[in-house]
Amino acid sequence: MPKVEPVGVLSRLSAPNLGVFRGRDALRNGVTRDQLARLRAHGIIERVHPDVYRMTAVAPSHEQRLRAALSWVGDGSAATSRSGALIYGLEGVTAAAKPAIAVPYGIRARSNNIDVHHGSRPALMIRRVRGLPVTGPEYTLLRLAHELDEEAFEIACEDARRRGLTSVPALRAYLDRYGKRGRPGVATMRRLLDQLDPSHPSRSTLEVKTRRLLVARGITDFVREFPLDGNGRTYFFDFAFEADRTILETNGRRWHDDPADYEHDHEKWSVPGRHGYKLVLATWNKVTKRPDALVAELRATRAARYERLPR
Repeated sequence: MPKVEPVGVLSRLSAPNLGVFRGRDALRNGVTRDQLARLRAHGIIERVHPDVYRMTAVAPSHEQRLRAALSWVGDGSAATSRSGALIYGLEGVTAAAKPAIAVPYGIRARSNNIDVHHGSRPALMIRRVRGLPVTGPEYTLLRLAHELDEEAFEIACEDARRRGLTSVPALRAYLDRYGKRGRPGVATMRRLLDQLDPSHPSRSTLEVKTRRLLVARGITDFVREFPLDGNGRTYFFDFAFEADRTILETNGRRWHDDPADYEHDHEKWSVPGRHGYKLVLATWNKVTKRPDALVAELRATRAARYERLPR
């Protein structure tokens, strides 16, 4: 029988899993328990969970810890909460200190190094993303609703809607089926859904911050994604106050790498005036650092008289 070179075997075995492997898989590939013990003693591998190891040459990361947790629990487990959000790539969500996984009721999994949640199999809605099991967007967002502050949660939720991962009707249907009163995150999610435009998700974090600023100042009489025709096409504007014929448009770019973007924005911003609408631009600096000045500018613009020019 040919001699097995354990480090090479384990490197190949763990490569698809960011350096994580299970001891029983190593045994099936010819590595013995004694060899694993020697490699641990020399610091080449590290035991993370019972029968789950990591190659120390691979830099530790949240995803590596998540993969180790999933390898330990095995079938039925899935990334969720912040860990699931990172797999989906939801905007603004950062890693927690411990990986978070969900398992169906009946599967026992307890570790001081893992945040474990339990749910019914249908409610978890497990699917595979980037090769990893992850709870469905609705369950993942419900966990985030409990863990994030309301602005961070809205940013993540709007990113999920914008990318087609879920929708307001899908989230409402999920809550109607699985959102029992008192369950963590349910009240927060319902409150946000009551505020969001059901058809038009925010297109950026700046839009989320702008909407929240307006609502916090008692300004709620706006229409989202307001259409105006111009230059042979239809443009959609972020916030429209039809009664005062005023448009509030977010502008998050500090510069334009693409000249086409620069020209597009200037063409778009020329359209409201042709329809008798006044235009106010909400930049990142105004919204986050000078909100009082922006609100004052918006109110003054709305109050100003503006006569529509004859064509």
